[in-house]
Amino acid sequence: MNFGKIVEDSFRFAWNYKSLWIFGLFAGSGSNFNFDFGSSQPLDPQSMPFESFEEVWQLLLPILAAVIFIGLILFVLHMICSPALVDAINKIGRGGTYRFSESYSRGIDFFLRKLGLTVIFIAAIIGVALLSFLPVVALSFLGLLFLFPIFIAGLFFAITIYSLAERAMVVRDTSIGNAIDEAYVLMKQNFSKCLLIALIFIGLSFGIAILFLTLAAMLYFPVNMIVEAITENRSMVLILGVILGLPITLVVGGFFGTFFHSLYTLFYFGLVDPASPYAKTTSQTAQRPAGQ
Repeated sequence: MNFGKIVEDSFRFAWNYKSLWIFGLFAGSGSNFNFDFGSSQPLDPQSMPFESFEEVWQLLLPILAAVIFIGLILFVLHMICSPALVDAINKIGRGGTYRFSESYSRGIDFFLRKLGLTVIFIAAIIGVALLSFLPVVALSFLGLLFLFPIFIAGLFFAITIYSLAERAMVVRDTSIGNAIDEAYVLMKQNFSKCLLIALIFIGLSFGIAILFLTLAAMLYFPVNMIVEAITENRSMVLILGVILGLPITLVVGGFFGTFFHSLYTLFYFGLVDPASPYAKTTSQTAQRPAGQ
């Protein structure tokens, strides 16, 4: 498996096709970096002008409803944008014609199948969590030694099958059952490769996260001083912080969301197509003169 080519092209596609950032912003996996430019001063409960729990609840209820509503919208967009991004990378990486509108339309077509696959994935994660606690129930304190390894192993299997199944479902336009079956066979036949791409994914995630946390820390204090120099009102500080931080978050989240999501799509191509440039590195051998 040509992992270097997978990483290189994932980065190149994300950089060259900036319309993909819209898909990546909602479809990305663990790659939305949020710069907090708001105030870091803790709230004093004694200073809050609430005389009863009812007043607090009346204030929090609209906020809670807004959070649920926005969360639902983001979830729906993820169900559309994730398969849309797979379709886009499939067309870009395999010589097709990419159009944003067509990929978005494909994302809508796969909405119900993506939703069904996600429900199965969530059920699998719950099953893994319950299975992890069985040694604790059986062996008490000694079972804690097995809890973490079992959970990590189960999480790796669930995420790998889920990721490959989504690619199979979109690329081959197949059913959820067939996609899961293909993903299981691919993982079984290429276990070491699946483990390596997962380690690459985790390593890149940590490396990029550390980089941007460092940059965020460097930017936080000067921007925070400017914001608090403009106003001391906590609500205005929060609003200004969001205004300053949101554009950076959208761009960075969209780019790296596209990059990380593309890693597994190109990895899937390398697994199913031996002639793919993402499969074994054969270019150097092919370029050697005859007889060498």
